[in-house]
Amino acid sequence: MVEKMKSQLLHMAFDLEDRLIKWRRDFHMYPELGFKEFRTSKRVLEELNRLNIENTSGIGGTGVVGLIRGRQKGKTIALRADMDALPITEENNVHYCSQNPGVMHACGHDGHTSILLGAATILARVRENLKGNVKLIFQPAEEISEGGASTVIAKGVLKKPPVRAIVGIHIIPRFPSGKIAIKEGVVTAATDKFEIHIVGKSGHAARPHEVVDSIVIASQVIGSIQAMVTRETDALEPKVVSIGQISGGEAHNVIAKEVIMSGTIRTFSNETRQRVHDLIRKTCHYIAKSMGAKADVKITKGNPPQVNHSGLFNLLRTAFLESLGKERVIEYPTPSLGGEDFAFYSQKVPGCFILLGCGNNKGKGNNPLHSSHFDFDESILPVGAAAMACSAIALIESKDWF
Repeated sequence: MVEKMKSQLLHMAFDLEDRLIKWRRDFHMYPELGFKEFRTSKRVLEELNRLNIENTSGIGGTGVVGLIRGRQKGKTIALRADMDALPITEENNVHYCSQNPGVMHACGHDGHTSILLGAATILARVRENLKGNVKLIFQPAEEISEGGASTVIAKGVLKKPPVRAIVGIHIIPRFPSGKIAIKEGVVTAATDKFEIHIVGKSGHAARPHEVVDSIVIASQVIGSIQAMVTRETDALEPKVVSIGQISGGEAHNVIAKEVIMSGTIRTFSNETRQRVHDLIRKTCHYIAKSMGAKADVKITKGNPPQVNHSGLFNLLRTAFLESLGKERVIEYPTPSLGGEDFAFYSQKVPGCFILLGCGNNKGKGNNPLHSSHFDFDESILPVGAAAMACSAIALIESKDWF
């Protein structure tokens, strides 16, 4: 029965294509920022109620959790989708363009929410054959640092019943349209923010010998940080330190007393992460002290790296090949230096984060994520729904992934 059910997943998903597209366009037209997904969560609840799926709302503010209970008792597997949009003004000329000024679904979360609703529809239809439960997590605020995932986890989303494993999905232009891309091990980077506050002594620009020039010190700090990254950490271990903001000074003829700059740190391992943190602090303090200034360094940890569980990876790869066909499944070797708060779940239970390609040669899906022109080929939605449903069934049935 299970094998027959898995073989029919793709067919069941493509039967839902029109509904998936309708959901996606509705979410796309009315995007909402993190922790403000009031309309989105209401629509999700309406669909879960229509499917007679047990649900709870208001998790972490706007999060929604559905629970599909199988006929037989067994493990509980979670599937997660993020719901929030970005503060971007959409520039696409489509009839489903954002109706909320300055807010846009530019990272595919409208697709993720629709995909999980599609998977929920499929799983609700076969619940009598499930030997366990499926928890559907519609998460708020993925785009907010240390926002949605950590908030709903703190509210107990992985408990009652306890989740044994979790799977997430993300649409991405990096891979061809409709391909499920899966990788073992590290998938995304730790994403930390830092702010450096340099305090010198201001004075007339004509008498620099009487002051402590914070701008000159800042320029040395910037160069030294970049050199430090390449010279004091393992060259074979990927990492990026980028300074994106800098401000200082009030007039062209006054040497600035203070400079504030901020940036991001991207690393794949906890060891390199801590090493880079320590080096930034040391570099800033030594340079500032040597030039008579003070430096305050604040580093805020963001998402941890997402590391796909090897057992889940192997099981899901096999399940996808059997249910979706080898032409729709690819493995990829290189992780992304982007961040994803799905990693917080994977620190609590075994997790696997899969990617759904949306790049094609017809224009849609070729603009980068977070672009004001981002859009995607909606024919990929059934593949995503089938993959998520397949993940839940395969993990419920398997006994050897943990």
